[in-house]
Amino acid sequence: MAETLAAEWAAANPRSWALHERACGVLPSGVTHDVRRPDPFPPTILRAAGARKWDADGHELVCYVMGHGSLFHGHAYPPVVEAVRRQADLAFHPGGSHELEREWAEEVVALLPAADRVRFTSSGTEATLLALQVARAFTGRSRVVKLTGHFHGWHDYAALGVDPPYDRPATPAIPHGVIESVAVVQPDLEAVERQLAAGDIAAVILEPAGAAWGTVALPEGFVRALRDQTREAGTLLVFDEVVTGFRWSPGGAQVLLGVEPDLTALAKILAGGLPGGALAGRAEVMDVLAFGGRVKVSHHGCHNAHPLAAAAGTTTLRLAADGSAQEATATRATALRGELNDVLARHGAPGFVHGHSSTFCVLLGTAGPLAEVPPETLKLGVTGALSTAFHCGMLLHGVHLFHGSGFLSTAHGDAELDRTVAALDAVVPRLQAEGLL
Repeated sequence: MAETLAAEWAAANPRSWALHERACGVLPSGVTHDVRRPDPFPPTILRAAGARKWDADGHELVCYVMGHGSLFHGHAYPPVVEAVRRQADLAFHPGGSHELEREWAEEVVALLPAADRVRFTSSGTEATLLALQVARAFTGRSRVVKLTGHFHGWHDYAALGVDPPYDRPATPAIPHGVIESVAVVQPDLEAVERQLAAGDIAAVILEPAGAAWGTVALPEGFVRALRDQTREAGTLLVFDEVVTGFRWSPGGAQVLLGVEPDLTALAKILAGGLPGGALAGRAEVMDVLAFGGRVKVSHHGCHNAHPLAAAAGTTTLRLAADGSAQEATATRATALRGELNDVLARHGAPGFVHGHSSTFCVLLGTAGPLAEVPPETLKLGVTGALSTAFHCGMLLHGVHLFHGSGFLSTAHGDAELDRTVAALDAVVPRLQAEGLL
């Protein structure tokens, strides 16, 4: 009997396996982030440059994880590395205000239409948490609305309605009071309106491109209508642009939609691959973070606007400010999605590749068209044994996906795309032979 893709990959990566076993002795399940735990074990990465990286067993991989989408210019991009090195020579952490935090904020305000003021955090999760605190303080209201399938980090207020079944929290033992303060609704204007009618909703928070950075699209015109609804109800509209910010366009998804929220949560590209996030928004709303006003939201954070993140982030944003990088990567991603779909069609394999901007998502085992696929199926993506075999097969052929999806950077060229198409062309027949596809 032929060896399975998972077994073949495991046999080819004894060093990563040994390092994973060692990690399990000190880290729960041997990982520091849940999505970094694929079966049978994760590859250990030793170094990365451009669109490539190298694992502990010496394999060269085309990377589509790209720092969970934060590395818009690829790994170890020289201008970003030099900016960080230059700042490191000056100060790692002065424990006070520094010049780069002002420059970083000025770049955000210049690019983002809805940004008058900026407050930096250490992550996207912190940014969405701060957004809800600010919204409650500004409106004097206690409840928030979020949409099913939309991801806003791992804090208690966000860990509801993330994955099917949506009535189950993403983590156990969330206090009942927290659950009661968050209304999770389908992306339906009438459902939102019913919640707003109570007059106690401080904010509606959503991913403006759709759940999981557009994997599950929102209805046409939904975001614009939601802007009108929330404004009329005196409720703040919060965009989570942690992924889409500066990637969909220099001004994020809000520019393409032509809709300005009251608050925007940012991270990933914002900090150029280093830890960092931010909340940006209208001056009158953000001023609840200022001293001397009618109300003050307390906000701390040892690493807020960390100088090294500020150096990487400021450089990254300046390089992406004219939009040419976004246009080029989106064009390449469109071409890649088309070629990957051609591979599936050629092999008669059920599935399709979809996505927006400079991203792609592979869904196997489900026939299109996309508009007829249930949102829950899109949100879950490739699962179970098929996911394991697909992930391992692509790694065997030198491609590292982000759970069946990928982010392109400016470093991805023809060679990387050609290898990706060739990898899928080799893996699909193996999946069919194993009876998984």
